[in-house]
Amino acid sequence: MFDSTFRLLLRRLGFVFLLYTLLRVVFYAFNYGTFAEADAGQIALAFVHGFRFDVAALVIINSLFILLSLLPQGNVQHPRYQLALKWLFVLTNAPFIALALADVEFFKFIGRRSGNEVFTITGDILDQLAQLARYYWYLVLGFVALVVAIARVYPKADAIPAQAPAVWLRYLRLLLVAGFVVLGIRGGIQLKPLRPAHAFVLEPAALGHLSLNSPFTFIKSIGKTQLEEKHYFVTDEELLATIDLNPYRYSQPDGPPLQENVVLIILESFAAEYVGALNGGQGYTPFLDSLAQHGLLFQNSFANGRKSIEGLPSILSGLPSLLQEPYIISPYQSNTLYSLGHLLQEAGYESAFFHGATNGTMGFNQFTQMAGIQRYYGLDEYPADRRSQDYDGNWGIFDEPYLQYVAKELNRFRQPFFTTVFTLSAHHPYTVPSQYKGRFPKGELEIHESVGYSDYALKEFFRTASQQPWYENTLFILVADHTQKSVRPEYQNELGYYRVPLLLFHPGKQLQGDEQKVTQHADILPTVVDYLNLPTDKVLPFGESVLDTTRSGRALFYNGASYFLVQQQGIAELTADDQTRSYTFPEMRPTSANESQNRQLKAYVQYFRNKLVQNDLYFWRRKQ
Repeated sequence: MFDSTFRLLLRRLGFVFLLYTLLRVVFYAFNYGTFAEADAGQIALAFVHGFRFDVAALVIINSLFILLSLLPQGNVQHPRYQLALKWLFVLTNAPFIALALADVEFFKFIGRRSGNEVFTITGDILDQLAQLARYYWYLVLGFVALVVAIARVYPKADAIPAQAPAVWLRYLRLLLVAGFVVLGIRGGIQLKPLRPAHAFVLEPAALGHLSLNSPFTFIKSIGKTQLEEKHYFVTDEELLATIDLNPYRYSQPDGPPLQENVVLIILESFAAEYVGALNGGQGYTPFLDSLAQHGLLFQNSFANGRKSIEGLPSILSGLPSLLQEPYIISPYQSNTLYSLGHLLQEAGYESAFFHGATNGTMGFNQFTQMAGIQRYYGLDEYPADRRSQDYDGNWGIFDEPYLQYVAKELNRFRQPFFTTVFTLSAHHPYTVPSQYKGRFPKGELEIHESVGYSDYALKEFFRTASQQPWYENTLFILVADHTQKSVRPEYQNELGYYRVPLLLFHPGKQLQGDEQKVTQHADILPTVVDYLNLPTDKVLPFGESVLDTTRSGRALFYNGASYFLVQQQGIAELTADDQTRSYTFPEMRPTSANESQNRQLKAYVQYFRNKLVQNDLYFWRRKQ
């Protein structure tokens, strides 16, 4: 039954298995800092634990190859048939090898293995393929070498095939192998099939990313249709009582609404680590530092996600990124969601979203339309006569000319208006205009120079904006979409991966607030509602106004394995298997359990998951 044909199949699959182990070694080497807390024994355990995920990915990807290799009928040893099998093997495995290699670097940006968000950025990748290939030439070279190695080392069939077993034995063999394939895909005989969360069973938790492989996380994210609901609390009322937030808290503001403009500036990749005002003057943002002296710069501000595509729903809609995939591409993307565009349009505001990149990048144009924003300005809307000279050669318009364009374009808007501007120059490959080469500090990372350039572009924007008639009547909110690469040890931890600047500035008044308050992306919507005195009950309970000095604030995020609730009194973690852990803030040292905080985190998680599945995020409006 288990003749030379079967043994040959095992050798071929074994070769891919060894290749996956090699890819894990490469992943570990390139991301050593993420796993630096683990000792050699823990790293070895992570590798061993990863074999389970490798087998699952291997049999899923090669299931057709396995079937065709063991066909009960016909001569599977025929040279032409074997040649066809070889190329099926190579072409089937090559894309997943490419994904695993790409994740060696992409992991540094998003903090977890890739999922189906790859589909969202495919267009952008194709547009930037040439420059990406030049920049990451070593990954391209490695991919080519591995594919060539597969083709050359691929075990060949014997020149003189052995006598095949009887047909009925070949059918029996195929049936048994199919059973083992199903078992491999499930990851064992446990009740529920293997999933990415099962990787996070070792300490430190970051080792889960090492145990996983990118083909597995990608495959498992395809066709994911529904979150598993949680039932820590019985009623909605108990949920809200645990969160301690009244959904009607902004329904009856004191005084009439303010008729002021709001300009929200989302700074690409401006990690808190790069901001001098957050690091004792050591940074690459002299203008932002000077602006902070006249506004409110929050010292403990966090992004709700690790990618740009995750930032918009958090910032514009108050919905933190607590899904495996970005909300914009999730099955819930068409859920009822009230965003700043909707709320301000009801208050008579004009609204627009400016992003100097190719229209359609990351689905921003579709989401902003769903978020109630009336006009979208992308690369297509930028003046055609200036497009080529201001183009950065990769993504879109350089920040300086684009922000100048925005400052003057806003003169066309009827006041009050709300506009969001998303910068892009501090994005890989961190291009700086030729006339500014050498003007900004190079720093220790490639991004540092482009951050300096973007900060300068911001300075010029405010210089021009200050001369416009709408300037004195405008609240400016500046926030980064996510963090980036790090060189400062104090930021190389779970909190540091999410620390971003959040600055409120008004040229006509001095804003009052607690700069030590813990803040997050999801606080921006309720902050605008609170500041403008807008009467509404369409504010989700995840965030709160940063101007509310009676509360110490919070931040929520999900790292792909655990949920975290960050507060000044401590940090709570909820793992994939519903275990809770407590840490001190900001050191994140393990401490005794804070049951009240653990209950709050469970309440937020249940609320997010169940109400998203039920499309009932604003359930209290249904009960009115």
